[in-house]
Amino acid sequence: MGTRNLLEQKGPQAVADWMGKQRQLLITDTTMRDGHQSLLATRMRSHDMIKVAPAYAANLPQLFSVECWGGATFDVAYRFLQECPGSVCATCAPPCPT
Repeated sequence: MGTRNLLEQKGPQAVADWMGKQRQLLITDTTMRDGHQSLLATRMRSHDMIKVAPAYAANLPQLFSVECWGGATFDVAYRFLQECPGSVCATCAPPCPT
């Protein structure tokens, strides 16, 4: 069971308890968040993130989390990419690691 599954099934306290018991480093990948901010020149489109999400799940199952939402996400999606900023997280979540 992944941490997203744990959160959905048992709630935030169960995730906090699980985290407290871990001895390894818990890693959050911020590439998708930074794709909207700086790493990829603020032009990483949502459908590009959705395309690579299954690769995250298949190749990086040890990640604690994948961050997709940052301060510039709304602005970039709306002004530059002509995308619906509210759909970014909802659409990226299902194919990402659980």
